[in-house]
Amino acid sequence: MSPRNMQFTSDEIIKAAFKLVRKKGWDGFSVTAVAKAIKSSTMPIYSQFANVRELEDAVCLKAMELLKERMLIDWTGDRWIDQGISYVRFAEEERFLFRCLWDGRNIELSKEMGKDLNEFISATLADYPLFKDLDELELKMIRLSRMMFAQKLAYWLNTNSNYLVEKGILDTDDYIRRASRAIYNGFRMQFKDFQAEEE
Repeated sequence: MSPRNMQFTSDEIIKAAFKLVRKKGWDGFSVTAVAKAIKSSTMPIYSQFANVRELEDAVCLKAMELLKERMLIDWTGDRWIDQGISYVRFAEEERFLFRCLWDGRNIELSKEMGKDLNEFISATLADYPLFKDLDELELKMIRLSRMMFAQKLAYWLNTNSNYLVEKGILDTDDYIRRASRAIYNGFRMQFKDFQAEEE
């Protein structure tokens, strides 16, 4: 059987496309490039995917699964801080995959992935000790503030890995740990002050 006529599963095609995007970003991705990677014509790809966008979306979803796996890594023993570290490290180490998640190529999918990631993180923090005494609004304010910090830091380091070094900060993990604690402690202090004012 000639290579052009071989059958490929959708998973095999996604895996090949994922490797291309991981290495070169969307610039290295095309149906022709994927076909070349699996040593085939483009026919098996179009037989598994209705269009290019469907394959692009599958690559993004695979990247999200990898990000969620990384978010479970234990760096410091503190789950919430570890998630911030993992997110930023993913942006540094998987530059093209990080970009493909949030580049707006498919805005609806990006929104869905963002919601899914938030729900995933919430589930892993369901029994997090430092959050147990917070009400819903307090928890939302702390988590949202840290999320905005981590997202912006991830973006900066994704585009310039020396960004913090240029600012005189040599230990990224320690910076994330300290910033996370500052966000938490700062809000807790404000919550206590607010409660005291009400009494």
